[in-house]
Amino acid sequence: MHAFPLTRVTLLDGPFKRALDNDLAYVLAMDPDRLLAPFLREAGLEPAAPSYGNWEDSGLDGHIGGHYLSALALLAAATGEAEPRERLDRMVAELARAQDHLGTGYVGGVPGGAALFEGLRGGAGVRTLGSSDHWVPWYNLHKTFAGLIDAHVILGHEQALAVVLRLADWWLDIAATVEDDAFETMLDTEFGGMNEAYADLAALTGRTDYADMARRFSHRAILDPLLEGRDDLTGRHANTQIPKAVGYAATAAATGDTALEAAARHFWHQVVEHRSVALGGNSVREHFHAADDFTAMIEDREGPETCNTYNMLKLTRRLAEHRLEPAHLDFAERAAYNHQLASQHPDHGGLVYFTPMRPGHYRVYSQPHTSMWCCVGTGIEAQAKYGELVFGEHDGALAVNLYLPAVLDAPEFGGRIRVQTRFPSSAGVTVWFDLDEAREFTLRLRVPGWAEGLADLRVNDEPVDTTAEPGAVLIERTWRKGDVVAFGLLAPVRAERLPDGSPWQAYFAGPILLAARTGAGRLDGLLADDSRMGHVAHGPLLGLADTPIVADLPAADVLEPQGPLRYRLATADPAGSVELEPFFGLHDARYTVYWPVAEPSGIAERRAALAAADHGSLALDRTTVDKVAFGEQQPESDHAFRGEDTQVHTGADGRRSRSTAASMAVTLKDPQGEARELRIGFRLNGPAAVAVRLGGVLVAEERWDGGDESFDLHYRVPAELAAEPRPAALDLELTALDGLPTPAVTTARLMRWAAP
Repeated sequence: MHAFPLTRVTLLDGPFKRALDNDLAYVLAMDPDRLLAPFLREAGLEPAAPSYGNWEDSGLDGHIGGHYLSALALLAAATGEAEPRERLDRMVAELARAQDHLGTGYVGGVPGGAALFEGLRGGAGVRTLGSSDHWVPWYNLHKTFAGLIDAHVILGHEQALAVVLRLADWWLDIAATVEDDAFETMLDTEFGGMNEAYADLAALTGRTDYADMARRFSHRAILDPLLEGRDDLTGRHANTQIPKAVGYAATAAATGDTALEAAARHFWHQVVEHRSVALGGNSVREHFHAADDFTAMIEDREGPETCNTYNMLKLTRRLAEHRLEPAHLDFAERAAYNHQLASQHPDHGGLVYFTPMRPGHYRVYSQPHTSMWCCVGTGIEAQAKYGELVFGEHDGALAVNLYLPAVLDAPEFGGRIRVQTRFPSSAGVTVWFDLDEAREFTLRLRVPGWAEGLADLRVNDEPVDTTAEPGAVLIERTWRKGDVVAFGLLAPVRAERLPDGSPWQAYFAGPILLAARTGAGRLDGLLADDSRMGHVAHGPLLGLADTPIVADLPAADVLEPQGPLRYRLATADPAGSVELEPFFGLHDARYTVYWPVAEPSGIAERRAALAAADHGSLALDRTTVDKVAFGEQQPESDHAFRGEDTQVHTGADGRRSRSTAASMAVTLKDPQGEARELRIGFRLNGPAAVAVRLGGVLVAEERWDGGDESFDLHYRVPAELAAEPRPAALDLELTALDGLPTPAVTTARLMRWAAP
């Protein structure tokens, strides 16, 4: 199934067109000179404006600039507006100027990037890539590769192609000196979709050295289990792995490697079918948890990451282009409505990083000049791409894949084809043919997996003969100007359990995820500031026991229609019912997507279990001033992790931790001077010893002869650190003792005595 270029698809009025318009406004509000600043600085040129802050001046400098190239190309294609193309031309010209000034072919915003990457020559510096000074340099540089490639592929931008080819050749020269073992060690640090970038360049140029480099970027630690048909994803950083699978699919397309294609397809099925929740997203705190235990998904405030779904949609398109499965389009529809569309604020265009699945929590929105997160970068791309999969060409047939208002300019099919619909708020869909001449071809209409069929399908108001195939009906005829295909998409209600089968349930009308508003109190940080952790909804958690319980009955028995896409959900709560609406339209509020369910006779027992889950956890959350999860990339980065001779561990539950045979440290924040206690989670696996220092003061020395257990230890904040004026941040240092490693550390928290 081949998608049509965005230049040939025009979105018509509806929620997706409004999202596109909001994206255009958001992107044009950003300052290109500030985004270019890291690239010019690193080339030794004077920037025209200071760099943005937030992630753009703390190690990921330049990553949004790469995304910006892609977004401008996509917006120019999708809207036809002139300004995105004009900005793109200027951005590329400035990158070319920076590249020329350096003279090596390198161009990037990575702090000290030219020297850092040159230091990889011979493989000597591969273990330094993940340092706090550079964060994830290959991930960062990949955005520059991808943005330049997109500019050429989407708009035919020749200067962008020239710049990215010089950049690609620069790395080939260094990589030729790096042995395979060292190269593989380098890939332990997140590198984005570098295999995809080189595969795309191989497809564009026919150069086999680019295809070979795509293969070298195929991280064996992830690829080998997939080649064996295994899922070895538990505990891994999700959005580190998803772009690798996109690259496997891209490399397969460029080289004909069927094993790589099968690996990418296996990855897709594992993530979509076993690791994704109702909105189409996956991961908690950016990591894949155990596929048979979604407890963390319900309990944590850091739910599915929008980046992940963006990249899963890229993988979906790659696989569909090779061999379309009906499930591909079902997932694309689910993810587009319920995660991508829902992740953009419909008024100011702010973008969402985490979408908590915890009942009664909320989301935080970005602002154009304060928020430079990864999910802003992918978000400004995603909101411009809705036209990609509406239409396609499938084995010579014209395919209508997603039922949203749009026009396709398809001269190969005789002219223009328009989809007109108000779905999902109403059922009717029409496909109009505005053809310049009669053409004989097959029209392929998708039959969604949630639908029983296309109701009352007619051509020019007459019944029509069709051929059925999995996920579609085909109409073969000679089409003429003015022909109209009409049908209904009935959206039955249904319930969907968490993938692990636990008694938490979401409700749908057709593909549309339904949710309830649960108040607007304490939406702390709703519009994100420029702090490193401004993307997290830090407001207080609400008790799980406060969530109404629903009887475990068929959806039609507990949902009462109240109007278009509005339902009343019957519950065992004294109030009796709650109002449900489409999640994609629910903003600036707390919400509930997943509901605890129980047999009618077990509701009291279920409520008691929820209360038990709340016991202690809410008090812990509310008395926590700051915390860091060790072994998890983003929390460590946000807390300036540094360490020597450290090792990350993953438990059977997917929970990560980190130990050291030397020392490691993080910076914990206490802006209001509230911290009275330090609480550290340890995990023993043999003899261990550790010295704990807070703010440079020795707090404790601990020793263990052995053991295999997890526990927390509590320490008073030393008196000298509690004296006024109190520091706004405290360094926590953990040092190995007696020639033994430290125990693995799971979390560290600064605590206040009582909840505010």
